[in-house]
Amino acid sequence: MAGLAGLGVLAVAPPCFADDQQAFELAKNPFDAGQFAEAHARLSALLDPQLPPCDPSTSATGRCRVADPDLVERARALDAASLLALKRDAEADAQIAQILRHNPLYAPNPAMFPQEVIDRFTNLKAGLRPELEDIARQKARDELGRRVAAQKVHDADERWIAELQRLAAEERRVEPNSRLIAMVPLGVGQFQNGDFRLGVAFAAGEALLGGTALITVAIYNKLAVSQGLPHVNATVLGHQIRTVVTVNQISFVTWAVLTVTGVVQAQVGFVPERITVQKRTIPPRPTLAPILTPIAAPIPGGAIVGLAGTF
Repeated sequence: MAGLAGLGVLAVAPPCFADDQQAFELAKNPFDAGQFAEAHARLSALLDPQLPPCDPSTSATGRCRVADPDLVERARALDAASLLALKRDAEADAQIAQILRHNPLYAPNPAMFPQEVIDRFTNLKAGLRPELEDIARQKARDELGRRVAAQKVHDADERWIAELQRLAAEERRVEPNSRLIAMVPLGVGQFQNGDFRLGVAFAAGEALLGGTALITVAIYNKLAVSQGLPHVNATVLGHQIRTVVTVNQISFVTWAVLTVTGVVQAQVGFVPERITVQKRTIPPRPTLAPILTPIAAPIPGGAIVGLAGTF
């Protein structure tokens, strides 16, 4: 284990708190110098949950605990290597098991550790494989659940934004309707109520019947002037006059009934107010992409896929 002296730690982790980083570097220095007892003392202090978090006043003394998850994992790996160098195998195994239970995908970097440490991790991982696979599957399920929940929130925001965009593109005006206007014939009341087909039907029917009544009046007047003229057949003229009068009476009565029916229907189906919508042009909204991404998960046969921890 003397070959552990001078080993450094490859800094591949994401940025962490400066105070945690400073405390970790101070604890790593004796490990790099091969002073494994001192390294264990300092590293175990960084992992002690009873100590306060590292801050500018405590990081220089090393009497604090690191909070950055990546630095915690790296400190445990260094401490396990230190304990193996001190022949305290059971304590080293406990640290390694804790690393693997927290991160089943972790694997020490062969370029940074001697073969004894690599073998120790490999043997312990084999012994803990069923437990680690369960942990990995649970982590995958938890991560998927978080992403599905986040996707639901994302979709709800999308619908909300789309509704806001729709409302912003419309200017709605509410105008009151009039009972007096609803009494106007020719389908005016139906048009005011928004029933355009019924309005067209009443308007066309009343116009046709009213026009027929007026035309028959004109025809009757023309025929009446012809009465008594020597060249007019009185019998034929009388028949024509009776026919015109009959058509006039039927068309007028029907027009009156249809007109009253239209007014009554407009009153019965009266709509107190009407809404008019005016479209407005708004800038197009950007397209939001789905947020779901692949996650690490166990695969059949006991293998675990994902990014392994790097030391």
